[in-house]
Amino acid sequence: MNQDTGPCCKVSRIAQEYHISNLDQELIRRREHGDSLRELAVYLNKRILSKALNSAAREVIGDADSIYDVLHGDDVNRSRQVELRSKLQRNDVDVDEIESDFVSHQTVRNHLHDCREIDTSRDSTADIEGARKTIEWAQARSEGVIEQTLERLQSADEISERPTEVTQSVRVACTVCGSTYRIEDFLEQRGCDCASGE
Repeated sequence: MNQDTGPCCKVSRIAQEYHISNLDQELIRRREHGDSLRELAVYLNKRILSKALNSAAREVIGDADSIYDVLHGDDVNRSRQVELRSKLQRNDVDVDEIESDFVSHQTVRNHLHDCREIDTSRDSTADIEGARKTIEWAQARSEGVIEQTLERLQSADEISERPTEVTQSVRVACTVCGSTYRIEDFLEQRGCDCASGE
């Protein structure tokens, strides 16, 4: 494909590969109606999942929105996510491949800003709740990757095939006073205690 007519970024490539029509118009429309970059990313990821499910060799019971919310929901039981992933795999849906095409809010920002010259500066400030959701998503995603890796090792008879559950505990260390906190506590008290004495 000629470089001049090729996709300008991942968002454009995804739109072409999954035949998502009028994506830019819809992203801009939603942006103008107040959607955050994170909400735009979720919208696009659900469109990707929907297209992938529609082209699956076998019919998958459940709509893309519900399936996505289970796979990436903050409050969804881990065993339920693993069960759904296994069900999708049995129905010839390659979840890992689909998720590799998912986009982050930063990817959407770059697309709108660099490819479509849309001002995205109003999302530049961070807040505690948004940060908490991002960290929870990253932690859940990391746990999911570890669980899938263990399952592959079990299938290859590299480790014993026993029921397992992966959990992580993220901690933050203050390099000034040496105190450590669970990430939830660190966010709740808005930083290290030693800062309050300054």
